[in-house]
Formats: sequence, structure tokens, C-alpha cells
Amino acid sequence: MATVYGPDKFTVPTGPDAPDVPATIITLLDSMRPSLIGHASSIADRTAKYGSASASSIQAPVGTVVVSAEMSAIWVKTSSTADEWATIIQHSDEVSNRGTSFVASDVATKCRDLTIPEDGIYSLFADASEPSWDATDGKIRETRVLQNGDYRFGGIMTGTPWWRWTGSRMVTCKKGDSLALFMMQRSGGPRTIETTLSYQRIL
Repeated sequence: MATVYGPDKFTVPTGPDAPDVPATIITLLDSMRPSLIGHASSIADRTAKYGSASASSIQAPVGTVVVSAEMSAIWVKTSSTADEWATIIQHSDEVSNRGTSFVASDVATKCRDLTIPEDGIYSLFADASEPSWDATDGKIRETRVLQNGDYRFGGIMTGTPWWRWTGSRMVTCKKGDSLALFMMQRSGGPRTIETTLSYQRIL
């Protein structure tokens, strides 16, 4: 009979198969943990294996490295007593909000918005277009991308047939940050404008 120990399922023999010093074996396993790289398929899996002490997990010490192939992530534990981690690398899939907006003349209209899910460095992308042969007034179409109400990037195009504007920028974001794309147009009448706002975590 054997006892399974730790998130990596180390087996410690017991009963008639037990070594003379099972406690020493467990101490050795604990002492090896900081020098090993752990593996987790998700943040929840990371917490279950290394963020809390239980029969099937440990409270990993500060400096423990955990790698996730599934999330393209590397984390380093920053506390020996709590489930706290620094993210070294973590990519994410692109999250996009796109659609068509009715934009009145001479009014800044919020067309798209998104909320950042966690701290990191993000690549932001935005575009705007007016696929209409009627857009020949030559007046401005202004795009602005804001983070928590602060301007990050944007651009101005004139109203020509099938005009299109695109822009992007890398920014540091905190969990809960709000992103918004505003359009302003001065054609003298309402316009229907297609817009996209997206983010992708790159670090």
C-alpha cells in the first residue's frame, strides 16, 4: 500500500513496504519543490496544485515557477503563505467587439467598449470604416480610443467613398480597465459607421 503525496503525485510507501524513515522522504520532497518547475493547465489548476495546502496540493514557497502550455504562460509565486503570483509571460486569444453604429453629426459617439480581465501588457487594435459611395462630403471622421477615459490613440479621415482607418498600440492595463472607441463625424447629417475594438494580451 502506498500514499500519494503532493500535486505531482509522488508515492510514499507505507505498511509492510514502508522505508525506515518515511518522514525523511517527505522532507526531501518538500526540499526539492522550490527547484522544480510545476505545471498547470489553468489558473484554477495552478491554485489547486500550488496555491493552497491540502492532501493533494501544497502551499508552494515563494519563487516557485509554474508553466502552462495550455495558456502560453509562465508564473512565479510571490508569497509563501498566499496564492499570489507574478506573471512573466501569458498570451491570450484576441477579444473583439465589432458592429455598426449610427453616428450623428458633430457628436462624439461611443461605438465600442471592452473591459480588461487581468493585469498585463495588451495589444489594442481599432478600426472604422464607412462602406458607402455616398460619403463624399470631405468632412472629418475622427476616431478616438480611450483607456479609463484617457486618450491612447486615434486618427482622422475625410469622408470619401469607402474610407477606412485602422490603428493599434501596446499599453499596460490593469484588471477592470475600461476601453472605449468613440467616433465623431461632421458631415452635417447622421452616418452609419462600422467599427471594431479588440485587445490581445501579449505579456
